[in-house]
Amino acid sequence: MKAVTDEQLIQWVADGDPSCLAALFDRHHHAVYHYLLQMLKEQALCEDLVQDVFLKVLRKAQHFRGEGSFKGWLFNIARNVALDELRKANRQGTDPLDDCETASALTDHRSAEQEAAGKQKVKLVLQAMAKLPAAVQEVIWLGRFEFDSYEELGQALNCNAGTARVRMHRAMDLLKSTYISMHGVPVDG
Repeated sequence: MKAVTDEQLIQWVADGDPSCLAALFDRHHHAVYHYLLQMLKEQALCEDLVQDVFLKVLRKAQHFRGEGSFKGWLFNIARNVALDELRKANRQGTDPLDDCETASALTDHRSAEQEAAGKQKVKLVLQAMAKLPAAVQEVIWLGRFEFDSYEELGQALNCNAGTARVRMHRAMDLLKSTYISMHGVPVDG
């Protein structure tokens, strides 16, 4: 049996079957939550905003044209929700290192020593990332942890794949130079 695609599920939602939204929620709510948490740094707020994102998906389902992936379209909605919240609150954010769940998700869990070394590297990278502008953090988060292609990244960022590639390259260069200026050595791997 072939799994139903996200694109088919959103089409069924658009055709009047809102029950299919549950499958999309199950598939994507964790990723949307982690993205919102990266952008807004407040767990309770992000939990509420995940619900808002999926309500917008339900309301806008008929606007999905299938010109890109559902995931790219979903993250474009999540991005707009995050940007609206940032504008509304004019918030600066808190220390991303306080989020143990994010650090754990980014850490290799092969052995206790490797895990400790991995957590230290993640901590140093997150320190450098916290110094970057929010737009740069967003590009890195989406490009490295959410999407496998520049086409999807571009869709989420509301730009073309070439522009997404350039933004990712520049963001990674900025992260590398920030990391080096803070810690004196380039991050390996």
